[in-house]
Amino acid sequence: MNTALPARVAALRERLNRLHQTGADVAEASELEGLRADLAVRAARLVPQLEKGKLLGEAAIVVPEPASLTEVRKKALDIQAKFSAVPRAATLKKGQAWRTMLEQIDTAGRDLANTVMAAWKGHRSVVFAGETPGAIETKLAKTKANTEALRVYEALYRQFKIAFDSLPADRAAIERARRLGGELEVAARVFDFNVPAEVKSFLEAVQSVSGAPLGLLTPAVLEWLHENGGTDGYRIRSADRI
Repeated sequence: MNTALPARVAALRERLNRLHQTGADVAEASELEGLRADLAVRAARLVPQLEKGKLLGEAAIVVPEPASLTEVRKKALDIQAKFSAVPRAATLKKGQAWRTMLEQIDTAGRDLANTVMAAWKGHRSVVFAGETPGAIETKLAKTKANTEALRVYEALYRQFKIAFDSLPADRAAIERARRLGGELEVAARVFDFNVPAEVKSFLEAVQSVSGAPLGLLTPAVLEWLHENGGTDGYRIRSADRI
């Protein structure tokens, strides 16, 4: 009996150690799960914006990366490196790094959402920079042909505007918006402005994607615009911004 006692004590100690370790593992897993859940909430808001930015980028629409997104990437890589070296919840919770990263993710998500939307709306003038149906109507001769042409133009313009009111769902939506821009440019060529040849050339060029070059803004055109109250309806843009 006496010789067996040390062995029994050793076995009991080992069992207690295993139970203690099991409890510690459960607590560690619980802490890690809580941290993972906090991160998942933030990621759920950021990831869709990253995907939209990628979608636009693949369609050759430039989406500048916000500085806040660059910063949070650096912070995440730093935290990941430390956790890889010591994979414990305490590593993530040490100091303010984890909390700061979560806040930066929220900021980056908002900044990226604004940047992506601005890039998409900016692409609208690249696809088609023509005037609104209302602006065109004031310059048209009141003929049956113009009335029909304007009706077609209005329908296309309405669809075109809606296409840029929200982000595209997929590449097909981007291509549809571009196709509408092309159709609008074609539709605008049908209008008969019933004006001098120089003015007509200028007004038609305004409806094109590339816009009207300054060479078309002749004295006769300027005089016509002034007489018809149209001098404030146009803006000059550099060709490299079109």
